[in-house]
This record gives sequence, C-alpha cells and structure tokens, in this order.
Amino acid sequence: MQSEGFGLVAVEQHIEYKRELCAGDLVTVRSSILEMRDKSIRFSHEMTNDQTGEVAATMVIVGVCIDSTARKARALPADIRERITALL
Repeated sequence: MQSEGFGLVAVEQHIEYKRELCAGDLVTVRSSILEMRDKSIRFSHEMTNDQTGEVAATMVIVGVCIDSTARKARALPADIRERITALL
C-alpha cells in the first residue's frame, strides 16, 4: 500500500459492548466484509468469549481508500477489489 501511495482510513465505527470480559479470558474475533463500493469497504468484527460462547462485542466499520499524497478518496485498486469480490 505504501509503495502504491494509498491507504485505508476508518471514517465510521459503531461499537456495541454486550458482555464483560476479564483479564485472561480467551476470545475469538470473527471478521467479515459486508459491502464493497468503489472507494469504500464496510466490514464487521464479532468478539466471542470462548468459554461461555457469548458475544462480548460487535463492531461495524466503514473504511475509505485514500490517496496518500492528495489526502483524498480514491478508487480501491483492481486487485484488492477482485480479492474482496471473491469473498462476497
């Protein structure tokens, strides 16, 4: 990303804390891509307590692809779009 002059920035984040976790708890985080647009990606994370199976937190994030020099939104590179499309 650095050599091609672009990056991703989180422009919107929605977090829900559902259950308490304690130091030493084992957790699993599952991530998925919800939507891809020309310049942005919306994805989610879900954190689950491995011992209880309860969802401890969820997060939905919108990331925008930016040109690192111009500091403006730009289209996601074709190779990244192809990889994301294969996952959807």
